[in-house]
Amino acid sequence: MRYQTVTLTSKGQLTLPKEYRDKLRLDKGSRLAVALKGDTLLLKKVYKVAPLAEADPIWDMLGMFEDRDQADGVSAAPQGYAAAAEVGR
Repeated sequence: MRYQTVTLTSKGQLTLPKEYRDKLRLDKGSRLAVALKGDTLLLKKVYKVAPLAEADPIWDMLGMFEDRDQADGVSAAPQGYAAAAEVGR
């Protein structure tokens, strides 16, 4: 893996190298998920996903599982963004 050095501004901002922006098709307003793993900062492109329609059959499944307390990782108010792997890209 090849690394490039970037400089953090006084506001904590950085500029991603153009080569990487082009490769990931990142433009102004693109969103990235950020995670910290040890001393490594991970960035992952996220895609805007359309919210489900009221007529979507998935809504019929709400409440059908007895084990509802185990659904801690399920968001009641999704933000409409998903990481690339989560939308199959």
